[in-house]
Amino acid sequence: MEPKKALTLSFHGWTGGGKNFVSKMIAEHLFKDGMDSQFVHMFLSTLHFPHRHKIMIYQDNLVQWIRGNISKCDTSLFIFDEMDKMPPGLLDSIKSFLDYHASIDGHSFNKAIFIFISNTVGIQLTKVAINFWKQGKDRTDITLKDVNKILIDGAFNEISGLQYSSIIQNNLIDFFVPFLPLEKFHIELCARDEIKHRRGVATAKLLTEVADSLLYYPPNSLLYSTSGCKQVAKKLDLLIDDEL
Repeated sequence: MEPKKALTLSFHGWTGGGKNFVSKMIAEHLFKDGMDSQFVHMFLSTLHFPHRHKIMIYQDNLVQWIRGNISKCDTSLFIFDEMDKMPPGLLDSIKSFLDYHASIDGHSFNKAIFIFISNTVGIQLTKVAINFWKQGKDRTDITLKDVNKILIDGAFNEISGLQYSSIIQNNLIDFFVPFLPLEKFHIELCARDEIKHRRGVATAKLLTEVADSLLYYPPNSLLYSTSGCKQVAKKLDLLIDDEL
């Protein structure tokens, strides 16, 4: 069945919360070579769009890049990382590719997938999680309904590549996906997976040491890792070196 439009996802949350990890999982399920596939295209704002005064050049290049790659593979995956560092208005140039069109210049973009990754709305999501905790509720009790308006409002108003975007105004993002702050036991799970990847032994003592070596927020309760799982690998390197 032909989709009516390209699937467009917007991932939001604190750094280290799993946004890139999930993007990688999607790529690996779609393509044999995963992120290394020639049909997966990653854009880093600080690398590909560093200068705000060149936004018109970036817009033209981006349109041509997407159009050219769709002509090679209509199920291409486009990932835009560091959206919170992207010049506002840049993505309005690709609005037509995300909209409801049977084809554009003879090519259909409806099977493509676009993923936007941003640290925006992270503070608001953390406040929601803390409020649930204060009410004696678990983090897993938070539903999309509880945060959906926060996600949309934050994505539209905070400084990022989606700020005041016609993409949001025209409801072209299919799902705003929240990535909630990670608790200590999540950090231990990340450490376990990293150790498994290294083919090491994930002892309870080592997992606890890794989790305890990170910083947590808020100060009075220390519920959530301020860096998510981002520093787990480096902390493991230090702890393993200390044991040798």
